[in-house]
Amino acid sequence: MTARELDAAGIRDAALRAAYTRCRGLNARHGKTYFLATRLLPVDRRPAVHALYGFARWADDIVDDLGSTATPG
Repeated sequence: MTARELDAAGIRDAALRAAYTRCRGLNARHGKTYFLATRLLPVDRRPAVHALYGFARWADDIVDDLGSTATPG
């Protein structure tokens, strides 16, 4: 997440900024077209869209992993 986007959205808390940045990274890595489309949004709206994508991606990964035989270790 760029500081410009976070500042425009009024996100000041360091932990929250890190979480939004992680979501942006997920979006950039896994949803390239969707990520590029976010560039068309107003700067202050982008963090929320990245967070929504990050949540959906995380939930999808959990569901995809339900059939896994991997152990917690």
